[in-house]
Amino acid sequence: MSQHPHRTLWCRDFGAVPAAERRLARLALQWLDSFPAARAALRADDTLEAMWRLTLPLLAPDAVAGWLPPPSDEQSPDDDADVRYESEMVRQLSKHIEIDRRGDDDQALDHRHRHRVHVFFKTLPRAVLTRLAKADGRTPVSTTIAVLGEVLGLDETSLCVLDFLDQREQSEALRCVLRAGSRGSGRTNLERLAGVLGIKPSALREALAKRAPLCSLGLLDRQHRHESDLEDFLAPQSLLREVLDAAPRDSEALLALLIEPAPAGAWRLDAFPHLAAESARLSATLARAAATGAVGVNALFYGAPGTGKTELARALVEACGLRAYQVRSADEDADGLDRDGRLSAYLVAQRLLGRRGGAVLIFDEVEDVFDEGGGLLAWLGGERSTGRQKGWMNRILEENPVPAIWITNRTDGMDPAFLRRFLLPVAFTTPPRSVRRRMAERHLGDRALPPALLDELAADAALAPAQLGAARRLLDLHPQAPAEQTVRDGIGALRSLLHGTPGPRRRRTGTVFDVAYLNLAGDITPGAIARALAERGHGSLCFYGPPGTGKTAFAEVLAEALDRELVARQASDLVSPYVGETEQNLARLFRDCDPAHTVLLLDEVDSFLADRRAARHGWERTQVNELLQQMEGFPGIFIAATNLMSGIDPAALRRFDFKMHFRALKPAQRLALFAREALGDAGAPVPPEIARYLTALETLTPGDFATVCRQRELLGETPTPEQFLRRLIAECRLKGEEMVRAA
Repeated sequence: MSQHPHRTLWCRDFGAVPAAERRLARLALQWLDSFPAARAALRADDTLEAMWRLTLPLLAPDAVAGWLPPPSDEQSPDDDADVRYESEMVRQLSKHIEIDRRGDDDQALDHRHRHRVHVFFKTLPRAVLTRLAKADGRTPVSTTIAVLGEVLGLDETSLCVLDFLDQREQSEALRCVLRAGSRGSGRTNLERLAGVLGIKPSALREALAKRAPLCSLGLLDRQHRHESDLEDFLAPQSLLREVLDAAPRDSEALLALLIEPAPAGAWRLDAFPHLAAESARLSATLARAAATGAVGVNALFYGAPGTGKTELARALVEACGLRAYQVRSADEDADGLDRDGRLSAYLVAQRLLGRRGGAVLIFDEVEDVFDEGGGLLAWLGGERSTGRQKGWMNRILEENPVPAIWITNRTDGMDPAFLRRFLLPVAFTTPPRSVRRRMAERHLGDRALPPALLDELAADAALAPAQLGAARRLLDLHPQAPAEQTVRDGIGALRSLLHGTPGPRRRRTGTVFDVAYLNLAGDITPGAIARALAERGHGSLCFYGPPGTGKTAFAEVLAEALDRELVARQASDLVSPYVGETEQNLARLFRDCDPAHTVLLLDEVDSFLADRRAARHGWERTQVNELLQQMEGFPGIFIAATNLMSGIDPAALRRFDFKMHFRALKPAQRLALFAREALGDAGAPVPPEIARYLTALETLTPGDFATVCRQRELLGETPTPEQFLRRLIAECRLKGEEMVRAA
């Protein structure tokens, strides 16, 4: 038996050893050679066992069989026994070589072998390491690593690091070796790892720098703040794990793992007339950026779900003649990348698509990345972000070679420094009613539904195209069911799920509104107001007067005349018992309202604009201040309505362009409205006795007529003119009693 095992045990040709086993053995032996405490760590049985398993592929089985002692030291085997023993040893060694990849722990070194193996590892000839390094080279063992290196343009050191991580992930024996020894700082572990990889520490430090591809692309994470063992010093991030598991064979397979062609847009640009100016600017910029290779071109589409962000993005790319790709949100098994993995996929896809040209990358569902539990939002929100993290994120938006459209439902919590780097931010609000009517027509127009139903659906600002699409699916799945009822039931159920009610809250008017029955103080007519707002496109108005005088109804008619959506809110919708939340609700109301296509009506505004000189609490003043600031900064049409003009803050009154006093009906208006509602014809003569009573009802308003008409509808009867008059009188008496009680 040889006394110089290093001269006899090593294979003559390391090149004949399978590449994966050779690479693992090389990493283990370089760890042994470069790690000062390595040989002391071999005293642990598990470390010695792991080293032996990793090294066995480099040893000649016959030589090892003759070097290790036989199974029993008490009895010398005869010649036949020697042959049987050597054959069994060769078989066992072959098992050892395969054990590591299978994770089989049944085969272990016999306790009688451990001392001899430990002595074997005490010295390691330099010639063996040199010969091994020459035979092994630097080519990655895994084709996947080679593909990553090719498409990302990685240097040899970076490929060496990725190959190391790949081998470490597959080999429990290598992980056991890397865990051995003392824990070290980031600097210490970097030097140790350089020794394991057989490269210079300066080269490894450069490859692991924050701006180097491995870290900037989010492929790996480096432990540099706390002490750790060599196993935990580097960790593959979720994207790298996904890539290694999927094992793409070429760049096309890698690209398909990260992104996918965006589905063809269901809409064209002309389906978004309310965003025509933005669409023109976006189309020109994206097309120019793709043609010239301009970097840092990013659009941010933000707004409530269902407002058409994704559809417009696809329509834009198609209109520009470019190819749209989107970052995958889930893998083939629907497991999905985590938030950091999706961002890494985006960055790698930028590298891949940047070489092709003619592409736009759509990053949808970004709110998954902006998760408050961590990831980007934790970095961008300010509290936990650092200069290094912010700088990395800012560079993502400054250096991307492929134009990108980021889509999110919200931007709150994002750092302003991050938002400022979006070249093309576009706010999405509820589309105008005319656009929603077109959407309803597209989804349901071919099913012979009543036009009134499509109008009703278009009038509901809470309905998104997805709900209309769901209604269409129900129709297709129940072709024999009544179409109108199927749509109503399906939309109602979805609306109850999403918004708590099967339909929007609507005012029960009872009568058809007509501006002829408005009694406005002053010489400004309703028509003049409408023409002024149509021409200017902005203005602030205060409607005040008793209930029922037509303030809200006139706002509705005004919005319709201007072809705008009426966004009506009451004070009760915004007031919160929590300090500061009412102000936030006010700010959100103005922020979410599209000033170019809506009319904003805030009813019961006296709740917010009480005279600050009489305020007894600080929050009363801050609510007034907040509303005044929002009014001043709102570029659209704002209407404040109140029944109580007294007590309004003087500063608020100065901010209204028009203050319109709605009064009770004039005598002639009372007669005409009575004739229309009670007699069926506005031009019919009113009996003199009834006319005398109507003339005396000085507090009579259109709202009183609406109340009596609703009573008539509920009772299902047609009252006589006298009965109609008595009910009007009763309404006026109730108002008088309320005034007395209030006094």
